[in-house]
Amino acid sequence: MKDQAQSLEFDLSEFLPFQMSVIANRVFHRVMEDAGLQVPEWRIMMALPSHQPCSSHDLCILTAMDAARVSRAQRRLEDLELISVIRDKTDRRRLVVRLSAKGIQEVLRLKSAARDAESDLLGALGPEDRAQLRTAIGAIYAQV
Repeated sequence: MKDQAQSLEFDLSEFLPFQMSVIANRVFHRVMEDAGLQVPEWRIMMALPSHQPCSSHDLCILTAMDAARVSRAQRRLEDLELISVIRDKTDRRRLVVRLSAKGIQEVLRLKSAARDAESDLLGALGPEDRAQLRTAIGAIYAQV
């Protein structure tokens, strides 16, 4: 029985995807705490400046989220007056999403907060280690 229990042991804190998730959650919390946003909303806000106007479908691809999650986040961002969502005049099935003036100001603040959080996170690493980490994470990201 003891052998079976030992074979079930798994140190979650040593599991790299768990570590990455915890790091990401803590950094996102810090970046978004003042905005009152959730991660899906933040992703949309950060994707829009380079891709607007865009469709809800495009946002699914850009943010790596499913349609239901994008739809919920869009509704909340619209309620907060950070984005506008209108029906495309030529294709009534397509929703077109843009940042509002208020949304543009919020993106500027969020970008600054994100850069600060990233800088703090990487602050303990030297330039070489930062470069190696970015290369390694980039390779893993390209694989998934």
